[in-house]
Amino acid sequence: MSQKKSLISEITIEKFSKKGEGVAFDDNGNKIVIDNAIIGDVIVAELKKKRKGIIKGFLLEILTKSPLRDEPKCSHFEMCGGCRWQNLKYIEQLKQKENFVIQSFHDFIKTTNVELHKILSSDEIFEYRNKMEFSFSQNQKKTKFLGLIMKGKRFVIDIERCYLAPAWFSKVLIEVKNWWEKFDFSAFNYFNGEGLLRSLTIKEGKNTQDKMVMLTLSDEKILSSIEKEELIQYILNGINSDDKISIFLCVQIAKKSQKTTFDVQNIYGQKYITEILKINTLNENIELKFQIGPMSFFQPNTHMAQKLYSTALNYLDKDEIKNSVVFDLYSGTGTIGMILSKFVKKVIAIELEKDACEMAKENMKLNDIKNFEILNGDVSNILDELISSKDFKNPDFENLDFAKPDLVIVDPPRCGLLEGAIKNILKILPQKIIYISCNPITQAEDIKILTENGYKLMILHPVDQFSHTFHIENIAVLKRA
Repeated sequence: MSQKKSLISEITIEKFSKKGEGVAFDDNGNKIVIDNAIIGDVIVAELKKKRKGIIKGFLLEILTKSPLRDEPKCSHFEMCGGCRWQNLKYIEQLKQKENFVIQSFHDFIKTTNVELHKILSSDEIFEYRNKMEFSFSQNQKKTKFLGLIMKGKRFVIDIERCYLAPAWFSKVLIEVKNWWEKFDFSAFNYFNGEGLLRSLTIKEGKNTQDKMVMLTLSDEKILSSIEKEELIQYILNGINSDDKISIFLCVQIAKKSQKTTFDVQNIYGQKYITEILKINTLNENIELKFQIGPMSFFQPNTHMAQKLYSTALNYLDKDEIKNSVVFDLYSGTGTIGMILSKFVKKVIAIELEKDACEMAKENMKLNDIKNFEILNGDVSNILDELISSKDFKNPDFENLDFAKPDLVIVDPPRCGLLEGAIKNILKILPQKIIYISCNPITQAEDIKILTENGYKLMILHPVDQFSHTFHIENIAVLKRA
């Protein structure tokens, strides 16, 4: 590589980027971003040309190791994009995540008396995930790969053992790769839309040990009976003989200018697995069962989801909410809403994904919950309909389906609340809002709007759900001023 395109340089890592990469600065103040580098490292790096205001660097040698460094447990760590911080001591991971929340809410912390709680650490820093999705890929030589995406690249690398998930995930992964080697199937190519094998999804009920495997294909061909039977046998080779497992095939049909559809076929075991959430909140111990299908979303870290929900709801007053109507927005399968249903008069959940709504209805029956209802649709649009209902402002009518809520729970995607959702929340004017987010930056932006329109930010409480990554969950509690 010519020196015109790259430069070998000695640099010191000063901080982390928002994506957890090491950051240094050259003599001209240019920002240099480098994977696998830790604050305090003195390194030799190869630097590329400046693009979009940033210089991308590649770690060549560590001259002086940072005292914050830890030895990665995973042999794939240097290349794999599944973890960013496995080489960073866990106590420092917590500090960095806590600082990220503090930076995101700097103005609130500086100018108000918001109550900032210490970050809640994870019970398990390895093997905590209950779901992993692995990708199929091939290079120009038709070499087969099944694993995770490489750091900073679009290439897939083979994974022998992923320590984010239980060991049996990796065993099944290897067995499916062995099955693939027997057949002349090609990996799906996202650039030209050709190929058969897309992804392998593996799930587990952490509190039940139920297991699930789903192979996702394109519609290029249909697997024969023999190919399916062999797939099942290879998967079974990766688990104990007495384990309960469900196996699925999913055909993903994606055509230009058409909505992507999924045809899911149960080829072994039950049509769903069961998980149990154990919640200790408001001086009560609650156990709820949840059926999880192959397309269902469920919090990826069961044990920390239990802590997240328990902690968030502990910021409510049990006596104050007993006659309340609650809106659970962006509800997914309605998990937190169903927990709340044990304490309140009525919960109305709103969720865009139809499959999640159907699963929520099944879980409502499974737990004999009668004061919970889930509405399928865009949050902003559904709120428009509810607010315009003639019964909306009447708290005493019998049905209660559209009663004005006293409490709103929101757990939106990383992009945060859309403008229409915020406007409607401000029309509703609930006494209290609990805002759970996986992105403190958009969370802080949304909360700024809410506090400019009659709300006060009372509490911030970060929770570490995803050890060895830069991701952080954050609980915010707002009260109407």
